[in-house]
Amino acid sequence: DRARAGLRRFAAAMDYAYAPPAHWAEQVTDDTVVCRCEEVTGGAVRRAVTELGAGDVRTVKLLTRAGMGWCQGRMCGTAVAGLAGCPETAARRPFARPVPLGVLARAGSADDEQ
Repeated sequence: DRARAGLRRFAAAMDYAYAPPAHWAEQVTDDTVVCRCEEVTGGAVRRAVTELGAGDVRTVKLLTRAGMGWCQGRMCGTAVAGLAGCPETAARRPFARPVPLGVLARAGSADDEQ
């Protein structure tokens, strides 16, 4: 718990130190590549909102593929949300680890007994 709390404090400090400047989205041209994994430009994101009616980041992703590449939006998520004028969704994903099928099978059988 202590290590996780320290990492969260570090992440918050990095977010604060590298916050994007005011009006940054206005400086992104339509030719600027916003999502490097899928080669989506700022113009494509803006068109998804203005011409295709995307009202949230998920819809922008579905219409442009921005954030659907190798990084899964970890690099471009903030930029896509900012260009689309949408609030950014939570970037923090819960900690997870693989669960063996045997453990799941035992958990299912315990539920059946009750």
